[in-house]
Amino acid sequence: MGLDCYVVKGNRDEVFKDDRLEDLTLVGGMFSGNGNGSFRGRCYEEFVAHLTASNPGFWHIEDEVIQTDELRIYGILLREYLEDTGLNNMPDYHEFKWSAPGSMFTYEYRVKEIKDLATLFEVAAENKCVMETWW
Repeated sequence: MGLDCYVVKGNRDEVFKDDRLEDLTLVGGMFSGNGNGSFRGRCYEEFVAHLTASNPGFWHIEDEVIQTDELRIYGILLREYLEDTGLNNMPDYHEFKWSAPGSMFTYEYRVKEIKDLATLFEVAAENKCVMETWW
């Protein structure tokens, strides 16, 4: 089953839109978009969980949202990962494989994809948004 993630304003009454999200290219889900405020979380959850030292599946929560401060941390950790691994110096189209230690899954990402995910979290945090998940 999939995991769709949606960035929404904290009060949930206001539509979240920001021009910096228009050209993001993330994997889209069944009901989510591909980076314009929503994305398929299953493709990124284990990666972000590893960076935050969280358990895989940590976005699978019911009746709660992921708070602004967490989104800010995700953006910071993704940028640090890109810098620490030297991927920041690679072309955006460069593909790399990643797998969590002990995981049976291997993910393929493009550098731009991880930069876009960081941008989404940074812009969301800047706008005091939260992230809802659905699966």
